[in-house]
Amino acid sequence: MYKILLADDEGIELDALTFILEKNFPGQCAVETAKTGYDAVELAERFRPDIVVMDIRMPGINGIEAIQSIQAISPGIVFIVLTAYDKFEYAKEAISLSVFDFLTKPVNRLVFADTIRRAMNKVEAERKARSAALKTRERMENMLPVLENSFVYLLLMQSDDIGAYLRLCDLLGIDAPCATVLVLELTRLVGGDLLELDVKVSEVYTAIRTLVKESFNCIVGPAMANRVIIVRPTAAPENEYYERLLLIEQGRALAHRVEDKVGAECKLGIGSTVPMERLSDSYLQAVKAVKHCKGIVSHFNDLPIAPAYEYGYPIEREKHLEEMIQKGDAAAASADAESFFQWMTDTYPEHDMAIRLKVLEFVMRAEFRAFHEGGMKYSFLDRDEYLQAVLAAENYEELRAWFVRKIAESARNVTTKADEKANRIIAKARAYIDRSFCRELTLEEVSREVHVSPYYFSKLFKEQTGDNFINYVTLKRIETAKQLLRDGRLNIKSICSEVGYRDPNYFSRLFKRFEGVTPTEYREQVAKETSV
Repeated sequence: MYKILLADDEGIELDALTFILEKNFPGQCAVETAKTGYDAVELAERFRPDIVVMDIRMPGINGIEAIQSIQAISPGIVFIVLTAYDKFEYAKEAISLSVFDFLTKPVNRLVFADTIRRAMNKVEAERKARSAALKTRERMENMLPVLENSFVYLLLMQSDDIGAYLRLCDLLGIDAPCATVLVLELTRLVGGDLLELDVKVSEVYTAIRTLVKESFNCIVGPAMANRVIIVRPTAAPENEYYERLLLIEQGRALAHRVEDKVGAECKLGIGSTVPMERLSDSYLQAVKAVKHCKGIVSHFNDLPIAPAYEYGYPIEREKHLEEMIQKGDAAAASADAESFFQWMTDTYPEHDMAIRLKVLEFVMRAEFRAFHEGGMKYSFLDRDEYLQAVLAAENYEELRAWFVRKIAESARNVTTKADEKANRIIAKARAYIDRSFCRELTLEEVSREVHVSPYYFSKLFKEQTGDNFINYVTLKRIETAKQLLRDGRLNIKSICSEVGYRDPNYFSRLFKRFEGVTPTEYREQVAKETSV
């Protein structure tokens, strides 16, 4: 149904146009008429037409002024202007208002009907566009919590995959280079306790998520026990102290609103504002801040336990070195060790003993980290020569070489153990696949057999074999099917069942996709080759 408003000061003209509409578009139009510009504006506000047919020459408010007023009320209306030949100056002014079309009076019946039909098509196209946009928006709104949860899960896993963060930022429409992590911890329901809060967590979470979104432009993670993780993307702060005060005030206001609106008491821990690649640092700081929070809000930089370093100390380089050891990246760890050693000798060339002690400290920490990553076996006597080696170095070059070598060894030990573990997992998985591919077999089942998560197993399997799990199993089945086809004792249906498929038609299509021929054609080819 299309709502059409006809505006003309001549009653005969209105009757004629109404007749044309009823005859050409029966049951498709709801028509209202107006004889003055003022009436047209008033009627448009109440009637909300899709199409307005407006005579330019109207008593009182002219057609141009009426169009301007109606567009201010409903900008999406399609306007068709009626004009006499001698009123073309008015028509030129109407062009600036983006009217749909101009018709000269007296109006030709066929031309008018065709113009209305085209206007209806335009209205319909705009309706479909609005509907599609609304559906897209609804889908995005439904997807938003899922994307935000994925972002927070990456953070919880302390993932260093900055590409994954950036892809999610792109999907979420975030282009900020930095972010601050806040941890909101629910302490109790007013008049209840934490156990009761856990029982009602989904209801409470929905309300809290809304309040958080109203307080910050942010990503809100899922409710986990009694905590909600908040990530606030932002530009690099120009004044850290001012931003800290602002966040504390905003956090305090949020806590009060949660108590007032939801009936739940809470406290917030706030981490530092950091670049996206260091987001896990801000998260750990926020957790520490909420843990030591004595009031409603606590910022990590206000904690007395926050570490402090001397000006110019390369803490980021030190952290990166530890991360490379943890990853087992011997080349990167060695480069970081070289760089850090150079900083020590350039900055404190006269402090020989301090440099030697720092080298010893670093190596001990590196081996401790490698041990906890499963890359080393602890033995009490393994390090009894380390102090002597550090003190016996005759110059910085000898000390540097020993330092870099021990750091690289720690990183390589992590890699070696990780590779050994990965090899054991994949070997066990392959053996299980070999025993089980003749029935329905899933990635989840195999990952359960080797005691790792499906996500990790899928990633590891691809890294170790160069193929994904499904393709690997399919190729195994196809190769076995080829052997059975060459053997010739079983029919196609039996072979299909023997290699783990229930549907012979599906098996045949799959076989052809991999081999270029159907199982029957393959058997015939083998028979011909054998008979030659």
